Amino acid sequence: MQAGIGPTGRPYQILIAENSKFQSKQLQQILESEGFKIIGIAETGKELLKMYKENRQQIDLVTIEIFLPEVDGYAAFWDMKEMGVLPRILFISEENTPSVIKALLENGAMDYIVKPIKREKILEKIKETLIKIPKV
Repeated sequence: MQAGIGPTGRPYQILIAENSKFQSKQLQQILESEGFKIIGIAETGKELLKMYKENRQQIDLVTIEIFLPEVDGYAAFWDMKEMGVLPRILFISEENTPSVIKALLENGAMDYIVKPIKREKILEKIKETLIKIPKV
């Protein structure tokens, strides 16, 4: 069975927030090849928040880059947190400051991957994240 298919037979639905078209396309291809459904790709923090509000009932996982324009991924994370129960959030970013990573993980982010991304690592972390229960 493909990693992107949940126990009910429905594909896990993922929202990607990434400022690099190359990186978002790479991530999309990796995930779709495993059966995940990409419900949107946000290139800015504002787009992320809009897409999240419109689709939050369907979202199983959100991937976020810290360095998003308009509203950065860090601020968008806190805005999402204020909306209620967070979805499963996996940060995939070039940001590697330990205090930033620690703050995100302590406040509801499920995991954090420092770029560059590798197919095996992405799939492993997403599988691990999907079995975790979202934090309030």
